[in-house]
Amino acid sequence: MFKLDEKHLEKAKEFALSNRKKKSCDKCYDRGYIGVTPENTLALCHKCVDMDKALEDWKNYVSEIPELKEQYAELFEEESEEE
Repeated sequence: MFKLDEKHLEKAKEFALSNRKKKSCDKCYDRGYIGVTPENTLALCHKCVDMDKALEDWKNYVSEIPELKEQYAELFEEESEEE
């Protein structure tokens, strides 16, 4: 099973925070995410995070790191199918 490195998890947390739409949230306690999965990935807060913007930031980040790009290849396949 793939487990995301801590440095990438920290970057994902930054994306969650920077893409929040509300100032305060009872669901995520203003973190932008609800929890961390066993794979060390974030479960974003659907109530206060702009999911599309957060996903776009994550795609841009992943595209610059070969091992992550390989692991998250399905994100980029989805893009090429739309074109």
